[in-house]
Amino acid sequence: MPQPSRETVARVLAASAAGVGVVLSARALLRPQATASERQLIDWEIVRQTAVERSGERLGSGLSSDEAGRLGALYTGMAEDLAPLLGEVCNDMPFEPPRFVALDRRGFIDVNIAIVRRLLDPVEKLRATMPDSIATNFGRRLMDRYIGELMGLMARRVLGQYDPVLSLAPPDSELATAQPALYLVEPNIMAIQREQNVPGEALRRWLILHELTHAWQFSQHPWLREHIVGITRGLLTESLTADGSRFLDSQEMLKRLPQTVRTQMRTVSKVQAVMSVLEGYSNFVMHTVGKRHLARHDDLEAAMHRRREQRTLLERLVMALTGLELKMRQYEIGEQFCDAVVKQSDLATLNRVWESAEMMPTMAELKNPSSWLARVGRTPATAS
Repeated sequence: MPQPSRETVARVLAASAAGVGVVLSARALLRPQATASERQLIDWEIVRQTAVERSGERLGSGLSSDEAGRLGALYTGMAEDLAPLLGEVCNDMPFEPPRFVALDRRGFIDVNIAIVRRLLDPVEKLRATMPDSIATNFGRRLMDRYIGELMGLMARRVLGQYDPVLSLAPPDSELATAQPALYLVEPNIMAIQREQNVPGEALRRWLILHELTHAWQFSQHPWLREHIVGITRGLLTESLTADGSRFLDSQEMLKRLPQTVRTQMRTVSKVQAVMSVLEGYSNFVMHTVGKRHLARHDDLEAAMHRRREQRTLLERLVMALTGLELKMRQYEIGEQFCDAVVKQSDLATLNRVWESAEMMPTMAELKNPSSWLARVGRTPATAS
């Protein structure tokens, strides 16, 4: 047998050394760190700093406590006036709306950090079973920046929000008894009012109709909160934990990856379907009631359409990468479903979506309302 040349031996040794180096580097990346138990899954201070930097709100330019209090009282009064009008579309009326809070962009960031921390609380508690490493620490730091960038963009775009307090905490905990709240992000509303030349009071009443509808959805249908909590809990924990009790190690995670991906895709589809109904129905109410009772309703719709079309290329790219573009589609898909069901059947049939989780349409049914109508036992009306 011919002997390998000196150059061949050198190449083999070099390759072997490189391979060992890769293995050692991987082991070093995955090696548990001494301070693992002291670190949080997400560094919320980094998230907040990043979000505030991206929000475009200068220090000292936000709402004073007096301004926020005055506006909050004003919006709560508007909500009390508008709430009875929801009965023209929504059933199970009347209902008592939560208080409204006026936020600046920093306030919006703080509120949403609190919301996300509530949702991640069960995962955070389980994280103690997962050893830290250079790789996991690096991944968490990337996550910190990602969440901060996302919240910063949302702080510039979001006009209103409803916080139903979807806590995953035990029923007897302080988090579980927190009260829901409605928010308007005042700097963003003022920007639309100025840039699109629309009346401020009508704009705010229009937005309040949308958020009030969310409050009605949750306050009048207790099953909805539990349904969303259930699918959210699954989405947060099933890919990372074993039986919800401990984090999977890397080998277990890889072994379960194909099944996890299939399960997660089904869960994400359920979340998207529910959110599309929530947002689309709220838009349906906002447009239906607003058209009957708000001055310059058509001007408000045109202004919002222009705002969507005036997004910069960078905003469009970031929204596509972060999934915010998908959220915008939820409004459209859900509202188109509502319009189609009422046109093919009637409003009473549309409101059957609020009877139970089983009555909620799937994503496929949202895109084909006739299939949902067939499932719930109502034949679409014949077109004349």
